[in-house]
Amino acid sequence: MGIDETKTVVLTGDSMDPSTARIAWTLLYFGHEKTFLLDANASDLQKYGFELTRQTFVVEPTIFSPKINSEIRVKSDVLKDHLDNFVILDARSPQEFMSGHLPQSKLIPFTEGIGFDGKLFHDKSSLEMLFSQNQISKDKEIVCYCLHGHRASNLFLQLKIAGFKKVKLYDGSFAEWNGRKFPLE
Repeated sequence: MGIDETKTVVLTGDSMDPSTARIAWTLLYFGHEKTFLLDANASDLQKYGFELTRQTFVVEPTIFSPKINSEIRVKSDVLKDHLDNFVILDARSPQEFMSGHLPQSKLIPFTEGIGFDGKLFHDKSSLEMLFSQNQISKDKEIVCYCLHGHRASNLFLQLKIAGFKKVKLYDGSFAEWNGRKFPLE
């Protein structure tokens, strides 16, 4: 795709589709620090002066050398054995949460932090208020999860926008946790 360490990657998507956030998190995990999300829904890009096209572009292949950022990911065994060390946030819907969730997790659906008026996210102060109202401290280590890691990636980015530094993604999420028959509440 022509991505290497010299390139800046700007992603765009839609607020109700968290897959763009998952792509951004994946690039950050693999050490591509110059990864950004354009805070505008793809359907609104023309309002901001971007031209939309169906044309495909041929890019020159490059070599990307990953530098894994293990600080933003937690594995299931570490999480299971150290639940008390983390604030665990479930980014799924209330219905999914009520059907079973990781022990000690708190529900904050990713949709609570998505933007309006063509934005992907609420602004920083609104996100800070959201997490403050849910009693999420910036001093604690936070783990986000959902079903497969997409919605949790969105919540991960919301926390980062709000200024949280100690945020991790459990990318295996509920599918892996339940598949390994770990305890649920």
